Amino acid sequence: MEHSITPKLSQNEKDEFNREIYSINYSRARNFCLLLVVMSVVLLFTDKENLAIGLENIGTGLRVLFYLHIILGISMLLYLVLSWLQRNYQFRKLTLRDKLFNNLFSYMMIILCAVFSINDQLVDGEITIYVMGALSLAIVNYLTPLSSLFMYLIAHIIFIVGITKIQTDPNILIGNYINGTVFIVIAWFLSWILYSTKVKDFIARKTIDKQKDQLEQANAELTEANAKLRESLLALDESQNVIFTLTLALDSKDKYTSGHSQRVAEFAVALADALGLDEKSKVNLWRAAILHDTGKIGIPDAILSKPSSLTEEEWKIMKSHPERGETICSKLNFAKEILPIIRHHHERYDGKGYPDGLKAERIPYLARIVAIADMVDAVTSQRPYRKEQTLAIALEELERNAGTQFDPDLAETFVNLYSEKTRIS
Repeated sequence: MEHSITPKLSQNEKDEFNREIYSINYSRARNFCLLLVVMSVVLLFTDKENLAIGLENIGTGLRVLFYLHIILGISMLLYLVLSWLQRNYQFRKLTLRDKLFNNLFSYMMIILCAVFSINDQLVDGEITIYVMGALSLAIVNYLTPLSSLFMYLIAHIIFIVGITKIQTDPNILIGNYINGTVFIVIAWFLSWILYSTKVKDFIARKTIDKQKDQLEQANAELTEANAKLRESLLALDESQNVIFTLTLALDSKDKYTSGHSQRVAEFAVALADALGLDEKSKVNLWRAAILHDTGKIGIPDAILSKPSSLTEEEWKIMKSHPERGETICSKLNFAKEILPIIRHHHERYDGKGYPDGLKAERIPYLARIVAIADMVDAVTSQRPYRKEQTLAIALEELERNAGTQFDPDLAETFVNLYSEKTRIS
């Protein structure tokens, strides 16, 4: 029944909630105690008329009431002393002793109220103090439903046993049975409702605080993202200029390779479209294709434009251009993702390529695409050592070297794509 009305808390929330409840109960109990100390002093002064007569000459009820006033004052003073000893609770973890002390005031008060009303059976037969005390405690202190049930049950047993022994009028006794039981049940339900409302309020505040923190974090992340975006856009503008500058510089070194990078990029993106690659992959592929031969900037013109076969030493220098290109492009912020494509666009599917001799699936996927596009444009462009060839011849060479130099699946897709285009044209 408790679980259906009182919301559940996580362990961390439970610890924080218990500390908050302890702090509220501690403060309210001290203030209530001070009020009751003052009240007990006032009550003792009102008892002076009875004292003037002499305790032995007044009725039993009034005599016991005098002693109860003394007990009330002493009890409240004792609680104030104990609460002073507990004053540093907020600086340490709550213990079982703290939790018991948190309930002490309520237990003391409800039992004293029960005893006062038992004694009132000797005076006027009323149970007002018991009823008012039960309702007041339900409002003043927050107790768990189980703890308040146990507290009210103990007090009510004492109350029932006490009035049964003392009250001699059966009509008054039955009335007090009924009224006392009804009001104690009402007090317990009120205590339960107020406690559950406090839990819900705590959860609502924690939810709002959590959402506020999340919103502040999201705003901070958004601000940071916007700043990075501005930096990226500036860097991208600069990088785009660098791309075209490098491409133009490379094209200007060799009339035979003029426009080569742009054509390789177009072949590569067309193949990417046929493969259904996402936009990010296409962008990276286009950038890598534009920059794939950037390393040739460091290759002497005599080697790049040599009409005859290269010597072993010259070929070694020529084969260094993928690594040189990677080194040059590593200085560009946007190019971090395309460095493997630039480095490995001359790897072979059979592992006999350069610079690292990677094989098959170990070669980056986009680098395998650039390798095909690079070969096709090389075959269909004029070079110092041969004339340009037709696209059909390039496709035949691609088919012949599929599975050895090139990825067979990519080669087949490219051949199908451009065979269809050739037929249409």
